[in-house]
Amino acid sequence: MMQNKSFIKILFSIAVTALSISSIAQNHTLTVKVANIKKSQGTIEIGIYKDKKGFPDEGKQQKQYFFKLNGLTNLFKLENIPTGEYAVALYHDQNTDGKCNKNLIGIPKEPYGFSQNFKPRFSAPDFEDCKFYLNSDTTIIIKLLH
Repeated sequence: MMQNKSFIKILFSIAVTALSISSIAQNHTLTVKVANIKKSQGTIEIGIYKDKKGFPDEGKQQKQYFFKLNGLTNLFKLENIPTGEYAVALYHDQNTDGKCNKNLIGIPKEPYGFSQNFKPRFSAPDFEDCKFYLNSDTTIIIKLLH
């Protein structure tokens, strides 16, 4: 009887560990639908950020994606993203120079957007303004600001 209880406890522990590992290691596809694209040339550059450190600065994202526009295509798939909390910043690089061109005071001259469709007022948004939790294949919509 005592051996059966020990065996059941071990079996239960193994099952819980296996479930924990499978949920931690699971990757997802984040589909970003970009609304309000007005020009069909250039690239859409998407940065995905895992935490507030460096958000939304270029070069500080966890992953960066570049998509050449064909017509007014507006669905972009970001694959193999682990479960977690993220924020997205993107811009339409209309002149394909590889950077988000800005005016003298730092406001983008090219269309840009953020997850949660956050609209900055006087400064760049915080991670908290744009964050979302990814735990399954998900589609988000980001409307470009011009």
